[in-house]
Amino acid sequence: MIHRLWEKRSGWLWLSLASFSTVVLLVIYDMRLLTPQVDRYFSQHDNVTGHQLATRSRVFLHDTLEELLKESPSPEAASLSLEVAYGFLDINIYRERYACTESSLAVLDSLQRQLMRAPSAEIERVTRSLLPVLECLTDIEIGQRVQRSQTVNGFVDKARDHQALLFFGTLIVYLLGLLFWWFHEKQRRATEKASRESLRWMTKALQDPLTGVGNRNALHQHIAEQPDETMGLLLIDIDHFKPYNDCLGHPEGDRLLRQLVGLIDLSMAGEAKLYRMGGDEFAVLLSCRSRDVLRQRCVALVDAVHRQAFNHPSSPIGPIVTLSVGGVWFCPSDMALEQAYAAADAALYRVKQAGRDGWEVDYPTTPVPCSV
Repeated sequence: MIHRLWEKRSGWLWLSLASFSTVVLLVIYDMRLLTPQVDRYFSQHDNVTGHQLATRSRVFLHDTLEELLKESPSPEAASLSLEVAYGFLDINIYRERYACTESSLAVLDSLQRQLMRAPSAEIERVTRSLLPVLECLTDIEIGQRVQRSQTVNGFVDKARDHQALLFFGTLIVYLLGLLFWWFHEKQRRATEKASRESLRWMTKALQDPLTGVGNRNALHQHIAEQPDETMGLLLIDIDHFKPYNDCLGHPEGDRLLRQLVGLIDLSMAGEAKLYRMGGDEFAVLLSCRSRDVLRQRCVALVDAVHRQAFNHPSSPIGPIVTLSVGGVWFCPSDMALEQAYAAADAALYRVKQAGRDGWEVDYPTTPVPCSV
């Protein structure tokens, strides 16, 4: 039974472990997908969020125009600014994505060659030729911003999807955990209920329903549990109990049995176990380290019943209830219960033959190995 319970418990433990492992895997999966996106966004890949080289090219073109619009322009300084602007615009990603890049580069290259030999009167024409280049740079900047917005939006959408996946995955695992816990709790309660039922039936199987003391089976079990303990076994019979029932009725007889159970337990100082063997016969089992203790218990029991003086109107030996007690002092490892019971019963029989209302204790002829 314990093995089956452990197997069931292990099954629930494995389910719980699998649930938490699933949560961990979901988190790892989410990070595996999300981290590259974060790296891509915050790195220089694709030049989307890096330095805007087109903007730098525009700055140098503005420097060129400022130089050319001076009263005494310097063709060398203007040419140098054009060369730097050309370098910032001459980027592969601009060539691939924007059609105006090639023509703008050609214009800058041509202007750089013309600038050194153009007379001052043609400076205004040279200046106007830069306007298409500035428009191209504006298109590139706007396109880059659009590309950046698309990348950011895509990143946000993927992050939101991953968060939703993690949330719903965690929620499912949480609900499964609750379900597993419910099954486990249900199984635990069913097991506890079955154990209580088994214990209740076992108690009933070892208990006398009328008096609440143990029965014959309980006597056998308790002796088997103490094989090396020296003990005393007393068999108690109510003298002339049948006439008592016939005179006062069975309800009064049942009440007398219950009263005697309490009186016997009291006379044994609460140190003995009581059993109803059937009818009006009881057995008492007590740890007993010497013969004198067993004799003292017998005397105390008989005297207690005398003092209580239960009325017995139909007794042929007196007006009160009396007991006949037969006992044996033994050790289970040396004398089997059947032998001890027979010895105590023989002692009880001799008390009855002698006129009842008394006690006698028998002792084994063989040594008791566990005696003091």
